Amino acid sequence: MRRILLTGVLAMAVGGVWASSPEAWQALYNQTAQACLKKSVLKDARIVDGPVVFNNAIVYRIKGIQPQGNGQVSSAYCLHPYPDGSPEVAESTRKR
Repeated sequence: MRRILLTGVLAMAVGGVWASSPEAWQALYNQTAQACLKKSVLKDARIVDGPVVFNNAIVYRIKGIQPQGNGQVSSAYCLHPYPDGSPEVAESTRKR
């Protein structure tokens, strides 16, 4: 009886580990990164850091050119809640 119980507990523990495949995580990263780039107002925007994964959100650092036409390169941070939610982008106050 103990052996059956132990086997059941181990099966449930291992089953939870495989709940999300590497491919599913990569698809989530691609989806959230594209949503962040789309939400950013920077020209020629690209992801330079991230993903940084929190409990229910992913953070990226985006770099690109200011849209005002002065050619200045700027950074922004994007917080994207997952699995649902829309990204929020905030310009970095630190000059790079």
